[in-house]
Amino acid sequence: MSEFVINTKNLTRDYGENRALDNVNLEIEKGRVVALLGPNGAGKTTFLRLLMGLIEPTEGESFILRSPSRNMAESVVSKIGYMGDTDEPPRWSTIRDLMKLQAAVSGDFDRDFFMRSVEKRELSVKRSYGSLSKGQKKWIRAGLVLAGKPAVLLLDEPAEGLDPSARQDLYDELRDYVTDKEATAIVATHIISDIERIADDAAVIDHGRLITYAELEDLREQVREIQMSEMEKVIDFPNEIEILGGKSSGGTKLLWVRCREQERQKLEKLLGQKATIRTVSLETFYLALTEHNSNKRDAELKEIKK
Repeated sequence: MSEFVINTKNLTRDYGENRALDNVNLEIEKGRVVALLGPNGAGKTTFLRLLMGLIEPTEGESFILRSPSRNMAESVVSKIGYMGDTDEPPRWSTIRDLMKLQAAVSGDFDRDFFMRSVEKRELSVKRSYGSLSKGQKKWIRAGLVLAGKPAVLLLDEPAEGLDPSARQDLYDELRDYVTDKEATAIVATHIISDIERIADDAAVIDHGRLITYAELEDLREQVREIQMSEMEKVIDFPNEIEILGGKSSGGTKLLWVRCREQERQKLEKLLGQKATIRTVSLETFYLALTEHNSNKRDAELKEIKK
């Protein structure tokens, strides 16, 4: 466990009869930016809150820097920068108040970094938090977290409400920080195109289950989209080729598969001129796993194989 910054074992959380997180096992190494992806209600926020020890697991356990989340050492808490999606400071607090408060609890607060961050968005430290727009609030909170110089960052929708330029600036700051400080970050987000640009790994959660955790470079190399005419019969693929999802519309069949280079070459020989095989973006891969998942995926695959 010592080589991993974040470690979970069978992490599970129920809310009454609803299982929000189901038996998640995950190990994250130092220096990684992890894109935590999933539809609304998939379990992303629950996962981050469990890691922080803000809620208790129904089953399983989690560790940050080898310290258990539910009994975290004070020395470890000071090394974590957490930004919840809905947790906000008092509306009457000024930006200066928040800076002083964060500096008091961080111990090694980078005031110059935070002031540059404020000035970049042409804000005044005299502004009250309540007077800021949603995007400005997110920017200030993210700036406070990064200026605290944490070893671990847990960020829930940090760029929500920001314009495209501000989102790019925020994620560039995050990438630079993780690289320079050898920190570790988990970023829950719906803006896949932005996080894909700076993330090392992707963790996809759907209906509380961790569907996949892999390096983005591996996903780019292994995931393929197969396009063929609706008139063509779908062949039986070798067992080494994982079918992620599929759909049929407008006279075209689409299949998303995951395979290594050797299996991909076999696939190309099997399909010949009947189909086109191409790489896909993280967003396409994500949709293949979620929108075309479980029973819906099985039904669609059965239909397109006819």
